[in-house]
Amino acid sequence: MTTTSCESCGMPLATAEDHACGDPAATLCRYCADDSGALKPFDEHFDRMTQWAMRQDGLERAAAEELTLRYMRSMPAWRDHPRLAER
Repeated sequence: MTTTSCESCGMPLATAEDHACGDPAATLCRYCADDSGALKPFDEHFDRMTQWAMRQDGLERAAAEELTLRYMRSMPAWRDHPRLAER
């Protein structure tokens, strides 16, 4: 089965270049994986997605963080991460 979106952020994986390390079998995008294809650290990803939500949706930091936490809980790469345990 071909992965059509990143398991970390949901970015569409339309071309080999979109996949981590240019590997079409990778389930992460080039932005969510490091140079070895491994998932980048939670804090780095959380901050990047929060900043994106602030720019994209015009949200204040606290609202963007809550939106990011909810979204990350739905993504396979982060679903079981301890930082995302329901409060």
